Amino acid sequence: MTEKVSLRHYVDEKQGYFFFKRLFDITFSLIVVVGILSWLIPVVGLLIALDSKGGIFFVQRRVGKGGRIFRCIKFRTMFKNDEANDVQAKLDDKRITRVGKFLRFANIDEFPQFLNVLAGNMSIVGPRPHMINDCNKFSKVVSGYKFRNMVKPGITGLSQVKGYRGPAKEFATIFRRFEYDAFYVRNASFGLDFRIIRQTTGQVAYALLRRRMPIPAPSLVDQEKDIKLQLFTANYNVTDYLRASETIISKARIRKSYGVSALAVHGLIETVRDTSFRTLVNKLDMVVPDGQPIRWALNSFYKAGLEDRVTGPILTKYVLARVSEEKLSVYLYGSTPETLEKFVAFININYPGVVIAGIHPDRFREATPEEDQADIEKINASGAHIVLVGRGCPRQERWVANHLGKVNAVMMAVGAAFDFHAGNISQAPAWMQQAGMEWFYRLIQEPGKLWKRYLTTNPYFMILFLLCKLRVRKVAFA
Repeated sequence: MTEKVSLRHYVDEKQGYFFFKRLFDITFSLIVVVGILSWLIPVVGLLIALDSKGGIFFVQRRVGKGGRIFRCIKFRTMFKNDEANDVQAKLDDKRITRVGKFLRFANIDEFPQFLNVLAGNMSIVGPRPHMINDCNKFSKVVSGYKFRNMVKPGITGLSQVKGYRGPAKEFATIFRRFEYDAFYVRNASFGLDFRIIRQTTGQVAYALLRRRMPIPAPSLVDQEKDIKLQLFTANYNVTDYLRASETIISKARIRKSYGVSALAVHGLIETVRDTSFRTLVNKLDMVVPDGQPIRWALNSFYKAGLEDRVTGPILTKYVLARVSEEKLSVYLYGSTPETLEKFVAFININYPGVVIAGIHPDRFREATPEEDQADIEKINASGAHIVLVGRGCPRQERWVANHLGKVNAVMMAVGAAFDFHAGNISQAPAWMQQAGMEWFYRLIQEPGKLWKRYLTTNPYFMILFLLCKLRVRKVAFA
């Protein structure tokens, strides 16, 4: 029950998206069924029949949305065998027929699955459906593996276009596939769907023209080693929500003093202007790219391969979901008593496994040395694994950096996460987030508070970006 409550936001908050996605699935599938399958089935069926005995379709029970079992339809590519429903096909599998090799190579064997899409069992884009045995095996290897079943399985998916296709046995391959599937579930949008469809089409065309499948070049975010890139004056971690939250939880389990910040354009420009703040930010263990402009800049200058930004409010939800699963404890530091009360209610309802170790409203001034020492002792005595710090930038980053080695917990400077999840302010629509227009949405909500920030920092960022693109300045300032 805990997992379903904790994870439901990734689906429930996108009902409009899933409604229109279903309309797109039906429309596109009808076009394929009428325009392609109407003649493809007879042609391929004849080739299969001439090549080997058996039916032209292979129907297999697969795991769908919510763990429901459905009958997945494909063109038959193997000789009839007793292992078809239990053992995945290998690259040079002797069970595969001559026609089957071509159908698999060109991905034509998957075309009958558009009938599954019409029936509502699948979508055009989503995590690939597993055989029942594989789903059960992988669930024992990777914690929370069935999270990928929160959405309908797809004919194509993010892990496939990233090069993870075919049998998977070793942990690293299984885990990386799950990472991409989980990323898709958490970030599903029309923009991401169309990118996957475009990349799938390109890879199939490449395969047919070059007679081999392309191997996608691994981006920096795919590497196992932690990588940091300097953008102007701040060192950003090349990461995503899944990897960042996994790192945070691993440090939280052992109550390691560890500093995290979700640094947006405002915070970045503060590091440019204020050398003392720059020093503190670069002391932090993890600085994630909060905001599309930061992501775009890192991808533009370094080809970082970041699929999405990592915002404080959304990263907080990722972390709370994992905290709830592992029954860890969280300390809330900052904001007003009213906001904290609402935020605690939000956590209790949506992440019931989270233990609230303590609450400390902001004084809205810097603590005296005596008060600060008392705060440190109180937090450490609470046994908190994670301290969520919501004091606003740059005060929260200063607090986290100054308490490294003093507070025995992961400290996360998460900005407006408290207000977002307390319901004080709403997040921008998905299309505005994708377009990098969140700042404008927030400016409309709080013009008196934010006009000066955005009037000064956004143009400054654009000027620095252009200077670096024109090579007037180096991307990594001295």
